[in-house]
Amino acid sequence: MNRRQALKNLGLGGGALVATPTIISLLQSCGSGAGHTPSFLTASEAGALKELVGLIIPSDIDVPGAVDVGAHEFIGLYWDQVLPTAEQVPALEDEFTAYSMANRQENIRKGFAALAEVMQRDHQTDFDGASTETYDAVLAHYLKADKAQGQAWNSEVWTYLESLKTDPEATVSSDAMANALIHEVRSMTIWTWTQTQQIGEDFLWYDPVPGVYKGCLPSSEAGNGKVMSL
Repeated sequence: MNRRQALKNLGLGGGALVATPTIISLLQSCGSGAGHTPSFLTASEAGALKELVGLIIPSDIDVPGAVDVGAHEFIGLYWDQVLPTAEQVPALEDEFTAYSMANRQENIRKGFAALAEVMQRDHQTDFDGASTETYDAVLAHYLKADKAQGQAWNSEVWTYLESLKTDPEATVSSDAMANALIHEVRSMTIWTWTQTQQIGEDFLWYDPVPGVYKGCLPSSEAGNGKVMSL
């Protein structure tokens, strides 16, 4: 995969998350049961994020879902405290990182604005008034879109981000930006859920003191098919 294609696959904000000490600290601060006040998103946007996260990995009687472990809280905190602000970007950018750094917080905000437009257009409702069924329909619209449509939306967002470098008045469709946001939320939800201590230790294959590598084991000795918790 060349660099241009790799950049096309990046989300609006997170890209590939790495479990640094800062990220782990944010993870540990979430899901404690204490009241959470969003600082980056509006209350309505935070409510929409929680609905989406809860649908992406719902809870059942055996396994806690993404909302139960505070994934929605972490995502909001990550966007607020880890993504660079517009003021910080000039000091971080160079010829190799201009795309990955520039305007990531602003892109998240544009994604939510686009999603709000889509919900009003297609479902005649807003974030606060939308039912769980409406949020589920929105997820299905973007996550189950055919390959050609998904590639067209991705290409449109890429062209838009490139155009912004020379044309601050460049525009992009609501569907393309909403699609990018939905995929960003899905990616971050899955990553966050698998990285929490509760899921890693209680529901995945957890070995706090790994032994020597053995290339051929029966599944009963290798987590019974579960992903290993790192």
